[in-house]
Amino acid sequence: MSNVHITGRLENDEASAVVALAEAAAEHDGVAPLSEQTLLRVRHGAEDGTARFHLIFEETGSRPATLTGFAFAESSPGEPDSGELVVAPAHRRRGHGRALLDSLTAQAPAAGLRVWAHGRLEGAVALARSAGWRQVRGLLKMRMRLRGDGSADLPEPTLPEAGRSRLAIRPFAVGADEEAWLRVNAAAFADHPEQGGITLRDLRQRETEAWFDPDGFFVAEEAGTGALAGFHWTKVHADGAGLTSGEPVGEVYVVGVAPAWQGTGLGKALTVIGLRYLRDRGLPWVLLYVDEENSPAVRLYESLGFTVWDADVMYASL
Repeated sequence: MSNVHITGRLENDEASAVVALAEAAAEHDGVAPLSEQTLLRVRHGAEDGTARFHLIFEETGSRPATLTGFAFAESSPGEPDSGELVVAPAHRRRGHGRALLDSLTAQAPAAGLRVWAHGRLEGAVALARSAGWRQVRGLLKMRMRLRGDGSADLPEPTLPEAGRSRLAIRPFAVGADEEAWLRVNAAAFADHPEQGGITLRDLRQRETEAWFDPDGFFVAEEAGTGALAGFHWTKVHADGAGLTSGEPVGEVYVVGVAPAWQGTGLGKALTVIGLRYLRDRGLPWVLLYVDEENSPAVRLYESLGFTVWDADVMYASL
């Protein structure tokens, strides 16, 4: 039985070991095992009582112990914990994955636990099956070629008629737009606790990331009120995100529309504006994630030229 160490705060050397473990697993599996949110918590920490880090170390005699497994769980009031786990490629099939899953389960609140598996990897599917877990959510990973043979022919962005005289599309202003963006994001994703629950601290952390580009973060501002009607936040993956061998690719990071503007076509217009920005940077590919049950969004992305590439799966106990 693996001995799992549980803590609410990582030391610097532990955080570095987790990042190195995640990078090794990503290189081996072809898919990153930990989400951006989890890696931010690893590097920057989390508010007290909101997160737990589970670690498995292997003793190596006189040498420092080696981190061979890691899991993370984050809590939201009234919601099941959201977790992820990864085992070092050279230390798999030794029970570490099950030990981490059992540890996450034992520490979960009454609302329960849900665990993300990135990509439909054989080991993750086998672990879920052996533990008696089932899929409760799927997140499609879609891609579209922006350059070269088979690249998409992007339309001109068209604002909804009601917004042509009322909306201005501009880049996000760091230091000025944070509170307005948090309000529209929370409203747009009121039924999506992971995205809708982003805090000012979370946003500030992302603003310090090397990939953050305010010029690729488009907001639709209402004339007169200054309120934000929607936004399209793009991202560039310098490592190719599994689509290229190191050549940067783009991502439709998140598109959100205020409830009053939903169904007007603003979301599509913002999506196209961001896609054209990424294309004009010379990027060869763009990717995105979308809930597989969100049929309207899937149809929109397919109409623009996206196709399904892979999927992330959320599991919960039966």
